[in-house]
Amino acid sequence: MLSIRTRVPAAWRSVLMLGVLLAGLLAGTAPHALAAETGNVSVTFGVQATLEGETLLLSGSAPELGAWDPVKAVPLGTTPSAYPHWSTSVQLPAGVTVQYKYLKRTPAGTVTWESIPNRTLTVAPDVPGNDDRWNVSPVATAFHATATTTWGQGLYVCGNVPDLGAWDPARALPLATDSAAYPLWSGTHQLPPGTAVQYKYLKKNPDGSITWENGDNRTVVTPSTGTLTLDDTWR
Repeated sequence: MLSIRTRVPAAWRSVLMLGVLLAGLLAGTAPHALAAETGNVSVTFGVQATLEGETLLLSGSAPELGAWDPVKAVPLGTTPSAYPHWSTSVQLPAGVTVQYKYLKRTPAGTVTWESIPNRTLTVAPDVPGNDDRWNVSPVATAFHATATTTWGQGLYVCGNVPDLGAWDPARALPLATDSAAYPLWSGTHQLPPGTAVQYKYLKKNPDGSITWENGDNRTVVTPSTGTLTLDDTWR
C-alpha cells in the first residue's frame, strides 16, 4: 500500500509539470500574435479653419476619436506661423475605415459641427495625413493607371498637394490591382476642391528604390464639388 501511495503522486507531478510548461509557452507566444494582428498607425489630421476664440476638435466613429461624443473629441493645435492650419495625430488600428468630422466649441461650451456629410478615411501605414478644409467636402478622385510591373513592384501616385504626399515618395498613395484587372491599377483618394493639382506615378521596387515615370508633371483642376476620375497610362 505504501509503494502505491508514493507512485501515484509522482505520476501526477509529471502531468502537472507538463501543464505548467505548456502554459508558459502559450503565455509567451500569445502576446506576440495579438500585437501582430492589432498594429496601430499614427494618422495626422490637418484642417484649414479660422476661429474666433473657439477650440477646434476632431470626432468620429472610432473610440480613439471619441465615438462621436463631443466631450471625448480630440483637440487640434496650431502655431502663429501655421495658422489657420490646425493639426493633431491619433493612433488608429491599421486597415480600419473610420468616419469623422471637425467641430468648434466656444468657451461657453456651445458646439458647432461641420454641416457636410461625414468624412471617411481608411487607415494604412503608407497613407499621408489629411489636408482638409473646414466644412468643405473633399473631391473623391479615382486614379486609374495602366502600368506593367515586375514581381514585387508597387504602383503609387504622388503630387504637389499634401493629400498626394507633397512630392515625398515615402508619403505617396498606393494603387491596387489583381489578376483580373492587371495591368490596370486603381485607387480612390481625397483631393481639395477647386485646386490645380500636379501629380505623377512612381514604382517602388522591392529594394526600396524609386522609379518615376517620364515626362512632365500631370495636371488637373479638381471640381468644386462631386467626384473626379483620372484615366492614365504609365510613360
